[in-house]
Amino acid sequence: MESKVITMKTLVLVSHPKATASATQTFLKTSADYLDNVTWRSIDDLYSATQINIVDEQKRLRAFDRIIFQFPMYWYTSPASLKQYMDDVFTRKFIVAKHWLKNKELGLVITLGDSLTDFQAGGRERFTISELMKPFEAFANKAGMVYLKSFIIDQFGYLDVLKKQELLVGYLQYLSAPMPLSLEKREKWLITRLKQLEAGKTAQQRELLDLIIDSIDSRQDQIDDLKLNIKMIRDQEE
Repeated sequence: MESKVITMKTLVLVSHPKATASATQTFLKTSADYLDNVTWRSIDDLYSATQINIVDEQKRLRAFDRIIFQFPMYWYTSPASLKQYMDDVFTRKFIVAKHWLKNKELGLVITLGDSLTDFQAGGRERFTISELMKPFEAFANKAGMVYLKSFIIDQFGYLDVLKKQELLVGYLQYLSAPMPLSLEKREKWLITRLKQLEAGKTAQQRELLDLIIDSIDSRQDQIDDLKLNIKMIRDQEE
């Protein structure tokens, strides 16, 4: 089974007043560096370095397929820099009149100091993250964007090595894999990444990677056969 090369371009807009001192943001930045089609941009650095150029920012946004707002949750919303960026860059002409962001994807990567289990009905915080992030969903709707399910990272400092490995894969998928992320899309994404890893590896390492790819391909073929058999059974029942 041949996997298509992923060409999606993703822009990560980070809103964090002390991103370089954040272990979570450092981990995510290092992870994102593995992907060639992802651009990382600090909103706080942008405002502190110079006066923001609205036209340049709008042109940059138009060049990407998926836009990610990444931030720690401060008092149930994003830090002030993201709100400032949205107020400055997302003009009514840009969003409503010209529809420049229409059909692009908008995702949120949100880091929490508290446990995610607190954010639910009956929990300490009472409201879910989805409920608290409704303004971003409303913005995506107004802009004609495809709003993705948020990627939540809670209590990063308590994660063990295995959980951080799982976080790494999940984060890279959120940045670059087709959404919604079905099992089939997840495996195709993984095969593409493994094939990219083969470059520069020894013959023995490439052989091992090929075995892993073949194993994933074989499992996908079995899933396809199962789907076909289920369809045939349903057709016979009808």
